Amino acid sequence: MTDEARQNFPKGLAQPETGFRFSTDSLLLSSFVSVPNSAHILDLGTGCGVIPLGLALSNPDADLSITGIDIDPEMFESARSNIDMLGFSDEIKILACNVSNPDFAGPESFDIVVANPPYWCEGRGRACLEEARNKARFEIESDLDDFTKTADRMVKHRGKVCFVFLAERVAQLLASLTMFKLEPKRIKFVHSRINKPAKVVMVEAVKKGKPGLIVEPPLVLFDENSEESVYSSRSLEYCPFIK
Repeated sequence: MTDEARQNFPKGLAQPETGFRFSTDSLLLSSFVSVPNSAHILDLGTGCGVIPLGLALSNPDADLSITGIDIDPEMFESARSNIDMLGFSDEIKILACNVSNPDFAGPESFDIVVANPPYWCEGRGRACLEEARNKARFEIESDLDDFTKTADRMVKHRGKVCFVFLAERVAQLLASLTMFKLEPKRIKFVHSRINKPAKVVMVEAVKKGKPGLIVEPPLVLFDENSEESVYSSRSLEYCPFIK
């Protein structure tokens, strides 16, 4: 069952029926993160645990200890169920905790902090009927600065912080990171098609790092020669989980 669940990932993951559903963006972030041979990793707002699972599956030979936190009880239970189903209970721990007030570990406890924060300011975009989905989509309980502030507090000196965020708000993301002394070092824009504007952006920052930003080649998700939404060979090579 465990081997089959790993091979089928992310299909079959438990998710609350009325809660936020994970997206391709979280899967892409798990491929964007550069993971060393050994690392303590923190995922802020882990949802159903898809990013920790993606990191563990992408780096099978690494010695990883991953902690995911989420304040939503249903997401918390779904994440724990998924960790057990895929057999990563030794490598991944899920804790019930608010991003704005982490009290489970001391400052600078992690080598890497990752997050897929809510994309929209409250009052922008179309609201969902389910409150849980709104909390994941909109900055209701925690805003972007809360995520970057906590990332700065929890990551070690010279540690990495990796976010996936809405491309149209990239200026706010970079400003928030630098405000908390998290120096952007890598950035990658993600497009649905080659002739379309970027939808999301992934950024890696280093705590108190030196200036110098690498703009990586963009990732184009869909095959430009297909009228249907068929993932390109390059995007599947970059992140096999989006299959």
